Amino acid sequence: MVNEDVKPGLTREVLQRDSPVAVYQQVADVLVDQVSRLEPGSRIPTEESLMDEYGISRTTVRKAIETLVVKGLLVRRQGKGTFVMAQRPVKMLNRLAPFMETFTAAGMKTVKGLIEYKWMEKDKSVPAKLVSDDNLVLVIRRSYSSAGWPYAIAEIFIPSHIGRHISLADAERNSIYQVIQDRTLKPLQRAEITVTMHEPPEHLADALNVRGFPMVPRLERTTLGPHGEVLECTVTYFHPKGFEIRAEVATDVSPGQDSVVQTAAG
Repeated sequence: MVNEDVKPGLTREVLQRDSPVAVYQQVADVLVDQVSRLEPGSRIPTEESLMDEYGISRTTVRKAIETLVVKGLLVRRQGKGTFVMAQRPVKMLNRLAPFMETFTAAGMKTVKGLIEYKWMEKDKSVPAKLVSDDNLVLVIRRSYSSAGWPYAIAEIFIPSHIGRHISLADAERNSIYQVIQDRTLKPLQRAEITVTMHEPPEHLADALNVRGFPMVPRLERTTLGPHGEVLECTVTYFHPKGFEIRAEVATDVSPGQDSVVQTAAG
């Protein structure tokens, strides 16, 4: 079998014309080795330079790159090029903790940006569990990025009796958990968390770089105080190729009992 895509006279020795392995896959395998030596967030060579280097067509270059994009090793940025995917942070659902801890634990240098701080009347965009006597809620919208890549955007909804204690400076500097405890002296008791797939909201699609994705992961968290009162509701949208959500659970089986362990992949 001959790979006709390779242009005679320009083929690097690393590409084998008579190999049963498609040329695009050979190029992808070479790129994997190159990517492993680059820093997260680094830009890889342009399509044109790869075409010249390996003497192959643009179609083959794009297929090779797309192979690594699907594997989560590379990410395309419209109008900017293709970059090495930064390390994937893992969000554990086992305990209450500031969102930034997820990135710190992964050893990532992360930028937290305040997109919006505003008061609004409660409408259908506000989680139903949040109760506000005067129908007003404080909305804090934050972005989380690393190496120029957007990982998540969080929309924090706070009832007015708590929100009135939270200033713009508080929202810019500290985690919402820290702010609530410092400003209201209310302890955090527990949180209810729901993870779903959701169509990217139009007002966040560009900031999260998810145009073209029909669905993105959506995590809704409701934090409760010691008497069951709602302290805050946060809705976080994640880039589907840049984040991982995990939980550790124990079996409900007494020692000595026979058990059947079921595993679900998703």
